[in-house]
Amino acid sequence: MRANQKPSISAVINTLNEENNIDACLQALQWCDEIIVVDMESDDNTIAIARQYTNNIFSFNRKGCVEPARRYAVSLASCDWVLIVDADELVPHSLSVKLGNIAKEDLYDLVYIPFKTYIFGEWIRHSGWWPDYHPRFFKRGSVDFSDQIHSQFVIIEEARRYHLPPETENAMEHFAFVDIVQFIEKLNKYTTAEAMHLYETKCSFSCFKMFIGGINEFLRRYFRLKGYKDGYRGLFLSLIMAMYRITSSMKLWEIHENEGANVSDKYRKCKHESINKYHKHT
Repeated sequence: MRANQKPSISAVINTLNEENNIDACLQALQWCDEIIVVDMESDDNTIAIARQYTNNIFSFNRKGCVEPARRYAVSLASCDWVLIVDADELVPHSLSVKLGNIAKEDLYDLVYIPFKTYIFGEWIRHSGWWPDYHPRFFKRGSVDFSDQIHSQFVIIEEARRYHLPPETENAMEHFAFVDIVQFIEKLNKYTTAEAMHLYETKCSFSCFKMFIGGINEFLRRYFRLKGYKDGYRGLFLSLIMAMYRITSSMKLWEIHENEGANVSDKYRKCKHESINKYHKHT
């Protein structure tokens, strides 16, 4: 970049059936020099809406988690800086100004952004969801990626890191779960990917660890992270996240239990044997 030249910023967004979110998300990114959308085979109007804001729309195979598609999206960015935004997130004007100034000052290579997360209709101030930092703004080449679900970036050792102060004007707005049904639907998807990762990394199932993991998760969120201050939402979120740990372990057990076998084939065989008994008596 030439002296006194304004650094350029790429925004990258991964989508899968986000027609209810993508419009607002992209409206709030018009200050960026480049917007890249990598869609994971949406079958709603996501792509049509995105085309109103950018021609940089690419496709990626639908998978159980977003991480592989995110790595691909970042690889397409051509600007000096990269901002990662999910479709259900929004960059307020105050944050856009802050990030633009950080890029100009060139004092850091990686910025951790606090997230103001709305769940079940309200901003969750405790339970582990505030300030909930994520490294979403960085110079190209400062990070690498893992395919593991919910994994953090692999940050180069010499990268200069900065946490924005935990103030609302510095926060990304995250409109997460509309209701409990949506949360549990996503929990089902995420725990399947989590269990598969555990299996692939040779983790064994432990009933003791399953219960302890769930109990510790509830105690951590509800008491240590003061989820009780979020009222019933904090209680429900703490219980659901405990269930996340337990469900991941149960699915890991299921994978080990049925390794090399197809449960549908087992059922088909049982049904065939039962029907054959009818034929023997006719």
